[in-house]
Amino acid sequence: MDPDGTKQPENVTEPVAGEAEEYKYWAFISYSHKDEEWAKWLHKSLETYTIPKNLVGRKTERGTVPKRIFPIFRDRDELPGAADLGGKLKAALRQSRNLIVICSPKSATSQWVNEEVKTYKALDREDQVLCLIVDGEPLASDQPDRVSEECFPPAVRYRVDGSGELTAVRTEPIAADGRKGKDGRENSKVKLLAGILGVGYDELRQREKQRQRVKRMRLAATVALSTFLVAVIYLGLADAGLRVPGGELIRTFLDRHDVSLFRHVHSEAEIRQAAVSMRRTLYEALQKGQTEGGWIASTLRPETKHELEFWSNSQALTALFSLPDKTIAGQQVDQRRFVAGLEAPFAPGAAIENAGVKYGWVSHPGETHTQAEPALWTVMALAKALGKPGLLEGDARRRAEEHLAYVQEVLSLYHPVEKGGWNMFPRQKELSHHNVYTTALALLALLETRSAGLPWEGSIERRDQLLKETAQWLIETYDDKATPPGWRATSETTYEILDGITLQIFSELLRAEIEAGVEIPARMADQIPQYLADCASRDLSFPVASGEFAEPIIDRDTGKDSSDREAIGFLWYPWAINAAGWWLVHAERTGAPAEVRVRVRRTLSNLVVKQGAMAAQKASAEWTFQAAETLYGLSAISPP
Repeated sequence: MDPDGTKQPENVTEPVAGEAEEYKYWAFISYSHKDEEWAKWLHKSLETYTIPKNLVGRKTERGTVPKRIFPIFRDRDELPGAADLGGKLKAALRQSRNLIVICSPKSATSQWVNEEVKTYKALDREDQVLCLIVDGEPLASDQPDRVSEECFPPAVRYRVDGSGELTAVRTEPIAADGRKGKDGRENSKVKLLAGILGVGYDELRQREKQRQRVKRMRLAATVALSTFLVAVIYLGLADAGLRVPGGELIRTFLDRHDVSLFRHVHSEAEIRQAAVSMRRTLYEALQKGQTEGGWIASTLRPETKHELEFWSNSQALTALFSLPDKTIAGQQVDQRRFVAGLEAPFAPGAAIENAGVKYGWVSHPGETHTQAEPALWTVMALAKALGKPGLLEGDARRRAEEHLAYVQEVLSLYHPVEKGGWNMFPRQKELSHHNVYTTALALLALLETRSAGLPWEGSIERRDQLLKETAQWLIETYDDKATPPGWRATSETTYEILDGITLQIFSELLRAEIEAGVEIPARMADQIPQYLADCASRDLSFPVASGEFAEPIIDRDTGKDSSDREAIGFLWYPWAINAAGWWLVHAERTGAPAEVRVRVRRTLSNLVVKQGAMAAQKASAEWTFQAAETLYGLSAISPP
């Protein structure tokens, strides 16, 4: 061993003159143990280097340029624990095309390195010795005060004679300088490669630069593509609704440009066409709801006995007269066939009167108590028919106007408090216990009356006054701090928000704003589109809210204390459609942001296009009010 830790060589015999040379290695790396990291780097860099394609196969003074220079000999790796170290090294040196000396002050004083250089030069291959300077200074030993800085071993600085002895003749070593500020590692590697291959350094460097540019371009393209794919995946996750950082901002951007992939929104034309198909199914189902004494029965189920129910009769007629389509399944829609149903509530004995007081109609067949809902739907049916140009003329129109005046007189019993809501039951002991659902129906009846240009209690002014007061009562009972916001069964906070009635009132207030100038508070106006947008994720299994209402009353016949009770299911599906339709009209008028419009349209896309056919079939096979409300809700969507 040298003092620096390098191995001492065994005696190396002289080469045999004329010995055939068969190269096994492209280069032999000679180095001091202290420079092992450089040796490892160089070994790997040379063996893994891919020669530029346009150089491969070229004939040079060093032979034919290969695709790769492999193998490279590095003695500490190649010959660990060899029994005949000297003989093995001699054979490896003789079988190497080039000798690369890693030059540093350590290798300059290493007898091992020096002997390897001497042995190789003795093979008459001095021009095949290449140097890589990694530390120190070349030829510093020429100055007595800088001998310790010398990086070239003596055998590198001087020629070697045929017997392997140093001469006094100086040489000009072929060297690449790997130090910082000099050639650097990469350029040094290229210089050594040029010497090994016998090609010009500048040519190889330019080709290497070009290849590195291509490599960087490919890397940049790969990084860009990877970044793009990651971005696309991230966008997809956000678009699909997953909670990822910035997801809401991403969804807002996508909605603003209407480019969502996982939350697809059908076009307005597609929504309108699907609505036509739904209306056809519901229209055909309601046509079959005839019964003796009226037009619409309480149920559309063929296996159930059909009984005339004034509530269902008027509700279905309202929907049928609201139909916006002029043709259904290629046939002209003739709404005159339904006019006869308007007379059913006014047949002898249909309405209940007592001591000159008009109470109206019972809620269901077989019951004795009356309530406001059948009367309110009757107002709507009459208003719809009277508002249709040419539908009612002569005596038919006169009777309908008389019927309308009669029903409005009936309803005064259910609106006993001026500037307040409406009551579900007559003769309530607590007249101020107004009912949210009844008040919502009253607002709808007033809107239909106004739309038809008809008076209330003989006065247009009275109609408009009632409309604004009714709308205001609903606005004041809205709970904007609840989650979700909306209306409760009563004004007490212990009752849950009723989803269906909330959507219905949203629809009516939006319509009242557009048609009658009712002002919707900013807080409510901000909450409506989000409530509607949330319906985009619903399906037909979403629960229907219901409420049971009971009030102490004074019995109309005995004058004694009694009570009335009614249970009602509030359908959400028809009113989500209707409210979304009216909100989009509102959005057009107010210039609502594009992304918000897309979100509300997504609700229509889901409810009408995706689920519409199933919803129409389901409603057509159940109770009449389901088909009627669904058909009425669809009236907010215009035909194509």
